[in-house]
Amino acid sequence: MATREELYLPDDCWESIFKIFLNDCDNNRCFLPSLSVVSKQFLSVTDSCKLSLTISDQTLPLLPRLFQRFTKLTSLDLTGITGDQDALLTQISCFPLQVKSLSVSSNDQWTIPANGLRIFSQKITTLTSLVCSNIFLISKPDLYLVADSFPLLEELELAIKVDSYDDSEMCGITLALPKLRKVNLSGSYHIYDSSLLHLCKNCEFLEEVVMFHCKNLTAIGIASAIRERPNLRSFSITLSEAMNIGMEMNDSLRSMKRLS
Repeated sequence: MATREELYLPDDCWESIFKIFLNDCDNNRCFLPSLSVVSKQFLSVTDSCKLSLTISDQTLPLLPRLFQRFTKLTSLDLTGITGDQDALLTQISCFPLQVKSLSVSSNDQWTIPANGLRIFSQKITTLTSLVCSNIFLISKPDLYLVADSFPLLEELELAIKVDSYDDSEMCGITLALPKLRKVNLSGSYHIYDSSLLHLCKNCEFLEEVVMFHCKNLTAIGIASAIRERPNLRSFSITLSEAMNIGMEMNDSLRSMKRLS
């Protein structure tokens, strides 16, 4: 009869097994809580499999314990926080996390938590995805802060309702984020044809663009931008009644080799 020691599997083996289950279940982690009650070892292993955490006002007092328990978190969602997100981001930066995806919200502050993001970026340098939702206003300094603080960004979602800026500024921002693959600037009042052109021209890995309700874009400008980046997989815009969809636009769309 085999002894307990002979039947024992180390944590890394169980973690690999659990990850196979996750892959087979389309990364559905709903079964992890059930596994965690089987044994103390399974509890430890399932903790290491948890990669995302949604933080709410109710969980704030528990954050230190949560970060000590879930040491491999790569995705944080702060959009449910109604309080000071600058202070929260500062607190999070004190933990040795390898965060790759971060979602924040302006709530009643109207703009992004700039000070918190600055401190966060100084301690956590692994971020590749940033989503800023419910943003009413993003100033030019804040826009440059995002570009300068997170040079590894591959996915960016912002609402840029700023004062009008010139082409050199948009050119500089896109040059500072050369790894961008997915961009969502929906609702931005000051996105013009030239802004879209700089984005497509300077970001060679760009695959997906979402610009709903960007009223200053024209069919000719969109067509010109698409020709700069024919490997786009997806291009989503709001077509206005004033936008004349002609042959140039149709030809540009047909040139997108990977369009889905």
